[in-house]
Amino acid sequence: MNKKNKIIALVKIWPVKIAVLFLIAAILFLNSFYLFNHKEEHPQKPIPSDYNAKNLVKPTDIPEKPASLSAQLKIPIVMYHYVEYVQDKGDHTRLSLDTTPYTFESELKSLINEGYQTYFVKDIPKILEGKIKYDLSKAVVLTFDDGYEDFYLNAFPLIKEYHVKATLFPIYDFINKQGFLTDTEIREIIASGLVEIGSHTLDHVGLKHVSSQVAQKQIVDSKKDLEQEFGIKVESFAYPFGAFNNNVMEMVKQASYSAAVSVIPGSIQSENNLFYLSRIRAGFFSYNIAGVLSALKK
Repeated sequence: MNKKNKIIALVKIWPVKIAVLFLIAAILFLNSFYLFNHKEEHPQKPIPSDYNAKNLVKPTDIPEKPASLSAQLKIPIVMYHYVEYVQDKGDHTRLSLDTTPYTFESELKSLINEGYQTYFVKDIPKILEGKIKYDLSKAVVLTFDDGYEDFYLNAFPLIKEYHVKATLFPIYDFINKQGFLTDTEIREIIASGLVEIGSHTLDHVGLKHVSSQVAQKQIVDSKKDLEQEFGIKVESFAYPFGAFNNNVMEMVKQASYSAAVSVIPGSIQSENNLFYLSRIRAGFFSYNIAGVLSALKK
């Protein structure tokens, strides 16, 4: 190609290159503009380094003892984690565990409009014993794992607005860490009378994968520390990652908890599974009444 032809080729190509560069610059500008204007509305929260989707896996160490049919009740327990608008669409773990504030409020509206009553996890043993009045067809238990700060920022205001009960399972050693609840926020949450505080261990270890000594410390000390720090009685426990076996379950019983929740899907509870209560993942919900009620009635 001679010099003249090269010049002609460059003249033809440069407008295309300039157009592409302009388009890329425009996209970057718009993206930066969006993030700048939404960073306060939807702040990003960190995920613990040991946190992953394993907490949605059904445990393999379910005790063999079958539940007594005469003691069974349908008590739907809904499991939430994040309540926020996730900005990083590549964060698949966070997205899989998230419920947007809009969806959460829509679910609460649906429950209230249909006359549902909410209960704490600590109420379940008394419900099964007949000590607490319970409407079999109009009851639900709302639970929140890990103690992320978005509970205080997004879920708690709605819990107060619609005056529903919830059980929160903070990880004790994560309190006051970035992205998690502060002790001041937890005290305000407790003072509302609408939120039960349960234990989720000291630092979210898989209890069936550690020594008995470590598991014992995680189960016992987290309860003791929460009670001493906040002046409350801690009665409920949540297994990190849903990981437990008979040995771990016995430790929870011996530590004087009255109930423990698992990630085993379902809504049938009994006196025999008080320490591996089934839950419904919040992702099964829909923001319309039919979707919410259908999930609760399964």
